Amino acid sequence: MIPLMQHRKSVLITGGAGYIGSHLDLLLREQGFEVIIFDDLSSGNANLLSGSNLIVGDILDTAALVNAMKNNQVSSVVHLAAKSSVPESFTSPEIYFATNAEGTKSVIEACAEADVRHFLFSSTAAVYGNASHGLVTEEAPIKPISPYGESKFKAEQWVTMLCARYGINQITFRYFNVIGANPQGLLGQYNPKSEHLLQNCLNAIRNNTPLKIYGIDYDTVDGTAERDFIHVQDLAFLHLQAIHYLENGGESLMVNAGYGIAHSVLEFIKIFQKITGKSLQISKAPRRTGDPASLIADVSRLNRKLEWTPKHSSLEQMIGDSWAWENSSTRQAMP
Repeated sequence: MIPLMQHRKSVLITGGAGYIGSHLDLLLREQGFEVIIFDDLSSGNANLLSGSNLIVGDILDTAALVNAMKNNQVSSVVHLAAKSSVPESFTSPEIYFATNAEGTKSVIEACAEADVRHFLFSSTAAVYGNASHGLVTEEAPIKPISPYGESKFKAEQWVTMLCARYGINQITFRYFNVIGANPQGLLGQYNPKSEHLLQNCLNAIRNNTPLKIYGIDYDTVDGTAERDFIHVQDLAFLHLQAIHYLENGGESLMVNAGYGIAHSVLEFIKIFQKITGKSLQISKAPRRTGDPASLIADVSRLNRKLEWTPKHSSLEQMIGDSWAWENSSTRQAMP
């Protein structure tokens, strides 16, 4: 158990009103941090926040970020704000590069001006593109196959270059597939427009529509894509661990954020139906552009550098917690 901070420290989370940000916000406040949320609420939900200072703003507004950091004596920044829809990135690539790449540059420059020396960045496994079968290490070739992945890799380059220039220690996490919900049912995913597998399953139940499986001819065990799923609560604890690491003088790192466990789409659907007791109608569809066949993390560096021990790595628990949230009174009151 990570101890409470002896002295309250302020953490600013960009995109903190979103899915991952709201879980991290709750955890940090439970651990004694003061949390400042900086979010334009384009996809986040202010109703998922309670007790934090919410500043509505655009990450491209560097001056507003500087004021937020200075006025709240911020010591660490967690940069989550991003556009993250692979299909949408093909239709609006310029928006993705503006938000994901230039937005990241703006946040780092604000950190430099506000004298914030600890920076956590959420990147994505999409930078690896069509990775070869097996576990993907951080040294794997960077070959994004979508504008989303390309924009995130450009953001990584800004992080590496600018943080070194300004003397900011940083950790870049390459997220794999984040699912799950707060185990106590307090928070969860709220984005019915998401194209992620879990949300598609939930939408199929809510709307009584077939679930589309995009691609059944991949070179995998059962022909469907394989993914590495990570519970959002474990990811939040990982960020907490990383903040302590940087606050205690840790060096800059690039690490995968996953479990290193492969689950196919068909396997996921089978477990989803078992946990929920719901039967899904399946509709087969062609592969989506930008979807790799298999993407599984090598987490050796993560475990070695941050001494992280996940507590919610069972896919049954990830889906179960999501299902509990989906049926909670809070979620039911949302559109």
